[in-house]
Amino acid sequence: MPQEDIPIIVVDDAKFSSAIIAKALRAGGFNNVRFTNNPLQALRSLGKWPAEVVIADWLMLTMDGIELARRIKKLDEAEHRFTYAMLLTARDDTEALQEALNAGVDDFLNKAHLRTQLLPRVIAAHRFARKQNDLLAANHQLRRKLRDMQTTDLVDPATGLGNVRYTLDKLGDILKQAETRGGTACLILVGLQNLAIVQQQFEQSVVDELMSALGTRLRQLVRPLDTVARPEPDLFAILLTQSGPTGSGETFRRIFDSLYMRSFKTSRGFIPIVIGMSICSADASTGFPGAKLLMEPAFKGMTPSFESGTITSRAFDPVDAI
Repeated sequence: MPQEDIPIIVVDDAKFSSAIIAKALRAGGFNNVRFTNNPLQALRSLGKWPAEVVIADWLMLTMDGIELARRIKKLDEAEHRFTYAMLLTARDDTEALQEALNAGVDDFLNKAHLRTQLLPRVIAAHRFARKQNDLLAANHQLRRKLRDMQTTDLVDPATGLGNVRYTLDKLGDILKQAETRGGTACLILVGLQNLAIVQQQFEQSVVDELMSALGTRLRQLVRPLDTVARPEPDLFAILLTQSGPTGSGETFRRIFDSLYMRSFKTSRGFIPIVIGMSICSADASTGFPGAKLLMEPAFKGMTPSFESGTITSRAFDPVDAI
């Protein structure tokens, strides 16, 4: 930014020092300078047109420079920007200066040195403010990218399996496949009843080891073309199609028996898990709902599975979805 375009606000109710400041800034090529003798007016101005540097008198009638700096920093925090606050003062006692620093003041300038020191201080303030605002802009952009990644990323980092969005997308594909080619679309949910207890007893890295081991075991138990996902922290999903009606047959019983009341090895030893299994399916006789509609009865089946220690299985009922 050219020096003449750098926005500066001067807040001073003393005409003499304001005149000296104006002359020094003009001589240095700073033309985008606003003057006011009212701190509240300065805050209103900053709310509409931000400035890189605010030069304010420490002692003013309506509001002192410390309170003005404090409010400027609050405004900066809300707007994700940085304004360099410089106070003009004749004070040099340590306690007063420390109070000002704690309020967010960035620099002090003794009024006796206005003519000689103002210009280099303002140039240094501009460089510092520009770097801070560049960093804030980069940080804001990074946070936005992270939010976008969290929204669009399809992978659960602990297991490498698809997350809830992936689960719904894949389940939708399986429902379309069954509707087009015939057969049954099947959703199997494997819930962890004791995950909260495990999380209380072990650090997150160990919990991640346990989840990774469980995810690996599930992939070993299903067919190569079946899909394993992790839509929720305490829930795994198996998505598949079958040529005929589904139920709690040998395939599902084998998965359930391989996991029920079993322990998995971690760096903290073997940790037991308590699971439930709920199955919901859809075919031509039931109609093919959307992925979320098929998820709902499968979720509801988890509670009786936990209570009974058995597999719950049902076909999709369009009446329940109304």
